[in-house]
Amino acid sequence: MPDCSEDVSAIELKGTRDKIYRSINENKEADSFFLKTKPNVMMFVVLLNETKIKKLYISEGVSRTIPQKVIGSLGKSVEVIVRKCVRGRPQKYNEKRIKQVLSKKTSNKEKMKELGMPRRTFFYWKKKLGFGRKRKK
Repeated sequence: MPDCSEDVSAIELKGTRDKIYRSINENKEADSFFLKTKPNVMMFVVLLNETKIKKLYISEGVSRTIPQKVIGSLGKSVEVIVRKCVRGRPQKYNEKRIKQVLSKKTSNKEKMKELGMPRRTFFYWKKKLGFGRKRKK
């Protein structure tokens, strides 16, 4: 599944219903829309009847709220594309890189220096990824 940010040309439909309908009415000539809010049947009717829609992008979370029958019938006249959207603050450190460094046979201090992260963050990741202290039974 592609990421949200790849297609910039699609008109985003998010917010309250009034904002969404206003946005649809302002962009009647647009051919691609990105639906980020749970839709109702009327929204699909307005999109199909009042715009020149060819592509409808739907976020992964919203697609789970729409019945498969509705998506199937929409797919007959419009190309429906489900997109994975990553929410929240982007991660500062790469998990693959951290695993790679943690698996080396060097001291913690050297690993922290190589990753360029503070001590507290280093031990947080170490515990999270399961590289913590092994206990004897």
